[in-house]
Amino acid sequence: MDDQDEIPRRGFLRTGVAALAAWDGLMAGGAERPEAVTIGLFADPHYADREPWIGRHFRDSDEKLAEFVKAMNEAKPDFAICLGDLVDKGETLDAETGYLKHIDGIYRKFDGRRHYVIGNHDVATFTKEQFLAATGMPAAHYSFDSGPLHCVVLDANFKEDMTPYSAGNFDWTDTWVPPGQQRWLAADLKKTEKKTLVFVHQALDDEKGTDGVKNGDQVRKILEESGKVLAVFCGHNHRGAYRQIHGIPYFTLRAMVEGPGLENNAYALARISPEGAIEPRGFGKQPSRTP
Repeated sequence: MDDQDEIPRRGFLRTGVAALAAWDGLMAGGAERPEAVTIGLFADPHYADREPWIGRHFRDSDEKLAEFVKAMNEAKPDFAICLGDLVDKGETLDAETGYLKHIDGIYRKFDGRRHYVIGNHDVATFTKEQFLAATGMPAAHYSFDSGPLHCVVLDANFKEDMTPYSAGNFDWTDTWVPPGQQRWLAADLKKTEKKTLVFVHQALDDEKGTDGVKNGDQVRKILEESGKVLAVFCGHNHRGAYRQIHGIPYFTLRAMVEGPGLENNAYALARISPEGAIEPRGFGKQPSRTP
């Protein structure tokens, strides 16, 4: 059932021309599944004008994200999504607003549909409402369709008493999906006829770990009972991880902020068919892992 953290280092693809050439080969091989959806994914840029700290190179994330955007504009996925922590904490609201304006300006150069997941660092200075307004997110949790697939974005940035994270008022290990959002999720999955992908910042597959949603088992039960969820994608655990529980794969992307320079970049493309075929390809330090 579990394969967390111990991700084989084989299957890495280098960024740039060689990586996209390998992806083109995968696309050619999947031509018989014209309805498959392709997604560009990245997690945890933590962009800020700060000195490096415990392996996090905050300033380098703008160059890394620019490389992601360039690669995605060549690969032309159906949409791109940030799995949370687009920015890191600023000393003031004005400083963090500047960080967000800068890094989101780079993301906006992607010539396609952009989506966001709220991470805990995104509300270290901002309120959720401020982050939503700045990025243009429709809501903190929402759903949308992409071709033959349905997509759900969840928000696990709530404390045990179910009050929302806001402007640094939280403990990052105290992470929950409130009952109201769970009811919304169950109703949303019941309403759609399409197979579904779920995106969330914190891990839904590890409620006993510091990086996990503490009531992740309750959320997984909803996903499993729907019979519609093909995969879950998240960030937050900077090492990256993979686990499969009751037939649903849980992919945790490696953090873009980890390590200096483009040689330590990390992002992914994933091709997913309504039949459940999942073909992920990692770029840079991001492993490829096919369930």
